[in-house]
Amino acid sequence: MRGTVVVLALAMSTFVASVSQAQETQPTSPNVCIKDPGNPSSTGDASRAKKCPPPNTGTVTISGTVFFDLQPYDGLFDPDNEVGISGWNVVLTGPTGSTSFMTVTGPFSFAGLPGDATYTLCVEPSSGWTQTAPTSGAACLNSFGYTIVVPPLAADSTITKNFGFYSNTSF
Repeated sequence: MRGTVVVLALAMSTFVASVSQAQETQPTSPNVCIKDPGNPSSTGDASRAKKCPPPNTGTVTISGTVFFDLQPYDGLFDPDNEVGISGWNVVLTGPTGSTSFMTVTGPFSFAGLPGDATYTLCVEPSSGWTQTAPTSGAACLNSFGYTIVVPPLAADSTITKNFGFYSNTSF
């Protein structure tokens, strides 16, 4: 009798382990769709509803101004007293490559960029200029830039980053 109970217990534990391992586990990430366990039907898994988070549909615009910083050379753009610098390239590098924008009066803008990405924003200054903003950051050609980490976005967003410089030549 004991032998039968032991054999029966071993057989049942294997069956219970197999059933518990066969059940779907729920993902812990909030960005993953999960099937509603619901009631089994004749059409199987395909008819079960999925619970999904809302899609990330927002885009980001990265904009700013390349400006002529006046004394005290604080790196803060003062649009009432400081002017933009024209003719410099602003370069944005991201998940799809690089793109550049030639400043006309100082302001620049890169629109419609996807979220959930990292971008590097740089400016290519002319010789004879000293940078005041940013004073550290991403290594760029003859200057510092910005590393911008954009999370997944549910709505459109704008990020502003300015570049300040003063001239080393006297007028």
